Amino acid sequence: MNKNKKAFTLAEVLITIGIIGIVAAMTIPVILVQNRERENTAKLKKAYSSMTQAIIRATIDYGTPNFWVLTAKDSEVGANNIVKILSPYFNINKICSEDLNCWPDVTTKKLNLSSDDNFKTNSKYAGFTTNEGTHYAFNIESPDCSAVYGTTKALKNVCATLTVDVNGSKNPNQFGYDIFKFYLTKYGLQPYGLEPDTQYTFKDSCNINSNGYGCTAWVILKSNMDYLHCSDLEWDGKNRCTGFKNSKYDNDL
Repeated sequence: MNKNKKAFTLAEVLITIGIIGIVAAMTIPVILVQNRERENTAKLKKAYSSMTQAIIRATIDYGTPNFWVLTAKDSEVGANNIVKILSPYFNINKICSEDLNCWPDVTTKKLNLSSDDNFKTNSKYAGFTTNEGTHYAFNIESPDCSAVYGTTKALKNVCATLTVDVNGSKNPNQFGYDIFKFYLTKYGLQPYGLEPDTQYTFKDSCNINSNGYGCTAWVILKSNMDYLHCSDLEWDGKNRCTGFKNSKYDNDL
């Protein structure tokens, strides 16, 4: 029997545990942030698909949105009419125009952390929340779908805007992170921040110093939220950060 077997000393074990703890402290927060962003990306894509299908079905049943009696810009009646037409195509939990408790009584944040809007108290919005916990809010831009926000046929025929909160009442209620914006056009749904979008471009409206409105198209088409961590992303250039550290924008998420 070999009585000279070697073993780790207590000091060596403690040093190893300490190193593991340091590595875990450095990597786990980043992994958690990445997982949150992947989850929100998946939820946004699902919401986009669900709303696109609903609009297609509604167009077959009622015609294009210019026939939906949108009434006037910022019309509460017009927004309610959109809800009445589109909500039957979803598994609805609450109609927000009838029960304002759909949304928390909080002011949403822009990506630069400045205050934006309160969907519960602003009467120009109407919407609904689904059983999955996603909030949808509509606001009328042009009853005849003639508002121009870009260079394509669709973006020259905008009827209303759609705001989607992919995780409902949960924090941070921030554009570009869990809240995203779309154009409801005469020719279907268009995410904010597409290359032909001249009103809210990715370059100007999707960085940590902006409102965050122009991030929607990037998340759907590029499948990441790396604009939260680096500032040199481009549609035709770099589309991922080369690693990232937690930023101050992740602290409360």
